[in-house]
Amino acid sequence: MTTKVRFLHHPTSQPCRAVHQFMLEVGIPFDDEVVNLMDGDNEKQSFKDTYNPTGQVPILADGDFVVWESSAIAYYLNEKYAAPANWFGATPQQRARIQQYCHWHATYLRRGAGAFFYTHFAECIWGKNDYSKEIAKGRYTLDESLKQLESWLAKNPYLCGDDISFADLLAYHELVSHVAGAIVGPTEWAAHPHVNAWFNKISARPHSGAVSEMIMQVGAMRQAGVLIPMTRKTSLAKGTEVTPGVFA
Repeated sequence: MTTKVRFLHHPTSQPCRAVHQFMLEVGIPFDDEVVNLMDGDNEKQSFKDTYNPTGQVPILADGDFVVWESSAIAYYLNEKYAAPANWFGATPQQRARIQQYCHWHATYLRRGAGAFFYTHFAECIWGKNDYSKEIAKGRYTLDESLKQLESWLAKNPYLCGDDISFADLLAYHELVSHVAGAIVGPTEWAAHPHVNAWFNKISARPHSGAVSEMIMQVGAMRQAGVLIPMTRKTSLAKGTEVTPGVFA
């Protein structure tokens, strides 16, 4: 009997949602364990010692084996469960292209999350402050990343070729958060029509709506001015800080 893997995550996290949708798309059995990010359970030293020294999610535990970082998790699951070849590539060239995107994503589009985080969550953690520099940094990175996505999607229906891959889920769930927080809207879609068409195509996939449901609800709450109670004291979006710790 095969033991299910344990998926430690939070549904508001963009990287968590990408892995979550990948597992649902492939049909991978897993035990769902939501980590309380709002109260900082992931900040506890015991959590870091057991699962991830950075205190970030997603995390996958397969028996005694623990792996973190969304792309590494998805790649491990792809190998373990022999997922269809489209997700991580059937040829050396396809695999390289998908890995290329995953590396690019971590230092470009992912860092654009600062626009969403500092617009909507910083106040919930540190109270009212001037977050304009952090928002501007995230906004610039997001805008530059959208231009790159547009150039790729002008050539192919998906980011890495003719078929959907894990790269598409990574990018898609970043943009879902920006849509939920009204960071990306009609102006951005008009400037990036290929990205818009691609986003709508992935939104229509069977699992996209369910995986994105909570972040859409949270985004609507924040747009309405509702504060999300949090007792944690660090950023929810690793790598987006302009001046790390300045609001601690």
